[in-house]
Amino acid sequence: MTLFYNVPKQSPTMLTIQRLGFAALSCLMTAPSLADELKVTPMTVIDAVAYGDDASGRGTEYLQNANGIFNVHSDHGDGHSHGGSLDRGLNLRGVELELRAEWEGVLDGAFRFATDGTAGEMEEFWLRTDFLPAGLRLKGGRFYSDVGQQNNLHPHEWDFVDQALPYQMLFAGGLRGNGLQLDWSPRLPFDLRLGVEAISGGNEGVAAYVGPTQGYLTTTGKRIDVPFEGDKDWPRVWTTFLKSGFEPAEGHHVFGGVSYIKGRQHQELHSYHPGINDADHALEGETWTAGLDLGYHRHAGGTQGEGDFKLSAEYYYQSKDLTLTYHDTKPWNIGMPRELHVDAFVLQALYGIAPRWEVGLRYDLAGHTHEAVRSGSPLYCLPPYQDKPCPRQTSEFEEMNRWSAVATWRIDARQTLRLQFSRARVPVAEDVDGDGRFDAVRKSFNQAFLQYQLMLGSAPAHHDHGH
Repeated sequence: MTLFYNVPKQSPTMLTIQRLGFAALSCLMTAPSLADELKVTPMTVIDAVAYGDDASGRGTEYLQNANGIFNVHSDHGDGHSHGGSLDRGLNLRGVELELRAEWEGVLDGAFRFATDGTAGEMEEFWLRTDFLPAGLRLKGGRFYSDVGQQNNLHPHEWDFVDQALPYQMLFAGGLRGNGLQLDWSPRLPFDLRLGVEAISGGNEGVAAYVGPTQGYLTTTGKRIDVPFEGDKDWPRVWTTFLKSGFEPAEGHHVFGGVSYIKGRQHQELHSYHPGINDADHALEGETWTAGLDLGYHRHAGGTQGEGDFKLSAEYYYQSKDLTLTYHDTKPWNIGMPRELHVDAFVLQALYGIAPRWEVGLRYDLAGHTHEAVRSGSPLYCLPPYQDKPCPRQTSEFEEMNRWSAVATWRIDARQTLRLQFSRARVPVAEDVDGDGRFDAVRKSFNQAFLQYQLMLGSAPAHHDHGH
């Protein structure tokens, strides 16, 4: 299954937001009167990974191209592109250049540029107010959404070498966009944060955009025009989130959150894929995703993390309400509804066994719920019969799951060495009998990672995943 995806042109509104942001940050960094108030912190992160598996080096490829209705891959789309596929041997996974600016009590901001040595992009550029009353803050620019626990973390902040399956498979490596965020943190005896975000689309998981397509070559050799709608006005994605936490005792932190993501426009163009669809077809409509996360941290007070314990879990359920706009072999189905449902889950625990040493275990899964609901009888779903019950047919697909064990040595404040082993079970497509058509098969394979990270500049403390 192939998802054809193009990054849409930025709307005038979003271009204006970005230009104003650049101008504002430039003024703040150059104004002499702010020299004492403004703190600018540069940092560079180099991320190298030695990788091997017993799947002929195709382990990460299998994960990213698993059979299913995920339609996302972590090395494509509007996500953490430098956290994608790995080849056998040594990989320069990414170099990240970061510039943080903080004017205490007024605003803060960030600029992040990332490259894997062959291509680069501006990952984030945002400014956030810190002067609004009653705990309100306004953020604007390009940023990763604050939904969930791990969406806004960069690879040097992950506790494992690779990203958890919910983010790889449902969010194309992370939900990001150009837009605005408003959040509120009132003064209460416990932590509480409420937020809403309005951002651009482009994410393969929740707001993919293909646009009207001419001259598309189908698997059967036809040249056709695909009648997709043009891109809708910004914002194409709305999110809301609530995060809360409290300390039942000194050194103990319990936290949780809920989130909701609404994609106002989502388009998919698929080719033949075994076990999923029997012909090229196109879909468009809307999506929604709901998430729940829980966690517990114990800060033992030991030297450099010794005795600390972290336990966290996240669950996401995604639904796509789509309409068939093209089908290569069954044109009479055009106009029929398609509902795609898929979920994903991650549970991980980490423990500081000695100063600067941490071990962890992770179990993640995608597709426990993994189904496509189609019209069972098209004749009775089209006008003038649209008011009558439309028979439905449900197709269910296999899940993918993975166990991972990790050991991390934080050599000093700037260097991290991490060893990880994973065991994955993934449904994939292969030409088993040599007839030129792919068959759905299930692969089980082992992966080994050795990661080295170096931070240059002002290296921050390790990111705490608490709310």
